Amino acid sequence: MVRGKYKKKLNAVFLLVFTVIIVSFMSIFVKIVIDQRSKEYETTNINTIKTVLNNSQIKLEVINSTLDIVMESDEAKKWSESHNNEFYLGSLKVQQKIRKSSSKVNNVDFQISATFLDEDSLVITPVSSEAKNYYFEKNLGLTKERIKEIYDHFLKQSSYMVFTIQNRDGSFQICYITKKAYRKKDILYFTTINYDSFVEENLEQDWYLCNHNGIFAMKKDAKVPSDEIYKAFQKSDLASNKFIYKNYNVFKQSFYNSDWILLYSYEDKNIDTSLIYIYFIIPFILLTLLSIFLSRIITNKLYRPIKEVLDDFFYEDNNQKDVDEFKILKQNSNMIKTLNQQLKLAISERNNLIVQRLNRDLLYGININKSIYKDHLIEDDNYCVAVLEFLNNPYEDVDNDIFLHKNEILAYTQDIDNLRYANINYYTCAIIIRCNKVKDAITKIHTLLETVEIDYDYDIRVAISNVAYGTNKIKECFEESKKILEYKFLYNQRTILTMKQIKEDLDRNSYYYPLVIENKLIHSVLNGDIKAVEIFNDLINENSAGDKLSPKAFKNLIFAIIGTISRIVQELKIDSHKFLENNDDFSTLSDQWNREDIIPKLRKILEDILLYVNNNKKDSENSIAEEMLTYIHEHYWEDIMLVDMAKKMNVSEKYCGILFKKAVGENYKNYLNNYRIEKAKEIMYNNTKIKVSTLGKQVGFNSSNTFIRVFTKYTGMTPKAFAEQIKQL
Repeated sequence: MVRGKYKKKLNAVFLLVFTVIIVSFMSIFVKIVIDQRSKEYETTNINTIKTVLNNSQIKLEVINSTLDIVMESDEAKKWSESHNNEFYLGSLKVQQKIRKSSSKVNNVDFQISATFLDEDSLVITPVSSEAKNYYFEKNLGLTKERIKEIYDHFLKQSSYMVFTIQNRDGSFQICYITKKAYRKKDILYFTTINYDSFVEENLEQDWYLCNHNGIFAMKKDAKVPSDEIYKAFQKSDLASNKFIYKNYNVFKQSFYNSDWILLYSYEDKNIDTSLIYIYFIIPFILLTLLSIFLSRIITNKLYRPIKEVLDDFFYEDNNQKDVDEFKILKQNSNMIKTLNQQLKLAISERNNLIVQRLNRDLLYGININKSIYKDHLIEDDNYCVAVLEFLNNPYEDVDNDIFLHKNEILAYTQDIDNLRYANINYYTCAIIIRCNKVKDAITKIHTLLETVEIDYDYDIRVAISNVAYGTNKIKECFEESKKILEYKFLYNQRTILTMKQIKEDLDRNSYYYPLVIENKLIHSVLNGDIKAVEIFNDLINENSAGDKLSPKAFKNLIFAIIGTISRIVQELKIDSHKFLENNDDFSTLSDQWNREDIIPKLRKILEDILLYVNNNKKDSENSIAEEMLTYIHEHYWEDIMLVDMAKKMNVSEKYCGILFKKAVGENYKNYLNNYRIEKAKEIMYNNTKIKVSTLGKQVGFNSSNTFIRVFTKYTGMTPKAFAEQIKQL
């Protein structure tokens, strides 16, 4: 029996897939179980806090009701108006009233005491009359600071006070103090409530009682300090009945007809070890055994066709082990591929030409000959057209590279079903895109531009039409894309333009000052060309034609022109005060944007800069040009760029490029590449066996591919072909 490597890998893959599925399933299952138990635990705690709150609510209502009975009683009113002779008798009656009212309540342990709002009167309790200091310090355990705080509070306001006190036996009570204003005197009522009777002390979780002043009562062995819980409570969402502090869940429940709030906190309960064993380990072991069994069955069934083929190859010895099945199959398939390769290439080239011709006919609305294109016709669907135009950089000669990149775009679209390429002219090509939305087309174009690497020597603009249904609408889409491209210079910061963008921006008041005009203006000034004034005048006339610019648009135009002048001054590395009046700067000039003479003033500044450039550039240009050529000849094998040259010459990069082209007759990159290729040819004349990678590095190219491409561009043949030509001489 033939046993191949692929069978082992296939079995391992299925085993791995089943294992991943099992682990994922078990993880989800265990999480569901844990979440369910956590919800049950939370529900239990919610029910507990509601029960506790209901009981405490009833007790608080009983206490307040009893307190209201005492406060509104005739005994209390008469006592507040009593004189020396009547004071003792009034005190006894108030004491009896308190004792009688409190005796009817048996579900909560509390005690009401009363005293006048002064420092000398006695405190009336249900069982006795006590000196105020003795009652405060011994019965309530209050400090002098707390006593002073109570006096200060109730002398200024009538709102209640509440806090926790500790009895002599170590138990805790809530001290609830209220003031009742009577006709002659104010009386303070001290209500002490035992924790155990007000809030169930045997609760498992921590509880806190608070109001707007803070927490005034809490479980004596609470795990989290009261000040931390209260800060978290203040930061929590008022609309929510729950917040989380660290690893504690805290529920909020408000008392009815009171500003008291009960906070109930607990930690999430971890799942028991026994449950992990039941819910995870045992099922995991069983499912793992099942996955091993299933992987073997599936592997044998999938491997059966390959096994039958291999048995034919090894019919004399069916006990072959560790056979590389695909190597054997590949050896035989390569024979077939080699025979069909040339035929496929020929058919592919023919089909590509037919498809491109069909695409052009669709774009220009030419009647389609179905007999010629029968195998390549496209059905009616939603289509849009993207027109790609390469913008030639005036400082670089990159026309040859455009041809290469268009071929790369063609190759890319041939692999994508929804994209159809058509060449328009040398700088322009079009792509028919099948899509339902313009947004989808933009995504496809973005992917194309990222896949096809484009040098930074030139730029590209893409116009995408709206989506229309039917192949007969492709011509309209093509015309629309060409119309969009007419606005390309108004949107120099955008690579991709759509009709929606054009319409949105044209509906706004905006000025006309495209980047290409700015570049021409800067270029002309730096060269001392008087055409700069003409360009400036044309720009002003263009913005003055038709409707008058809005103040905002005119202001932005002036700011843009001032920015251009600032850039020119920076490029020339001269002091701007030479051309501005009264020692002004560009910021001051910008503030004058609404003056009537701002346009003539800007024109005068440009004319002065032109005069300065023409008076100073002749001598410096010749010396700089000689230095640049010397620098290239001495450093051509290094990775030198125009920016390096500009830094060495102490001029801007753009100005350096202009001077170089003017002095040498061609741009910097072409001269450097041509010089490097000439040096490479000299080396090859002396050593025809030198490696291409070594030769490229010796003359300053970072990669072999770049060297081969540039060498072919300047000589018309590859380095290898050139070396062979030298050998034949």
